[in-house]
Amino acid sequence: MLFFRVVVSVYLASVVGETDLAADSSYVAAVYEHKVILNPDPRVPVSRHDALQHMQKNLDIYEEQAARAAQQGAQVLVFPEDGIHGFNFTRSTISGYLETIPDPKQESWNPCTEPGRYNNTEVLQRLSCIARRNNIYLVANMPDLTSVTKQWR
Repeated sequence: MLFFRVVVSVYLASVVGETDLAADSSYVAAVYEHKVILNPDPRVPVSRHDALQHMQKNLDIYEEQAARAAQQGAQVLVFPEDGIHGFNFTRSTISGYLETIPDPKQESWNPCTEPGRYNNTEVLQRLSCIARRNNIYLVANMPDLTSVTKQWR
């Protein structure tokens, strides 16, 4: 795991809406890279259940690493692109891996504390709970139904 300190040199009020932050605020960020547990055949469609079983294996690793990063003082943890689900899918074979992610500009929702509010948000809920449990911000890449639909039109 690689840790580095990022010094924020811009006034954060415009980003987070607070007016009492100093221009020299900083935070500790961590970047984690791992060998993704891949779907053995991403060209074959799988059920949502099977896709979740596959993604849970990578999320188990994320959970361990978030705890380690938080213990070492990280406030933000960045995970690898495609680290939850893998890659080399087709439009039809990725469908079991997709979740609808509500627009945060239109919704006020915490997936960890309100898990039953939306269907098929198990990965989002798990990430939210990992972040909450470890008091850390997570950056994770996951395919959502809207972006895939727009990307492959």
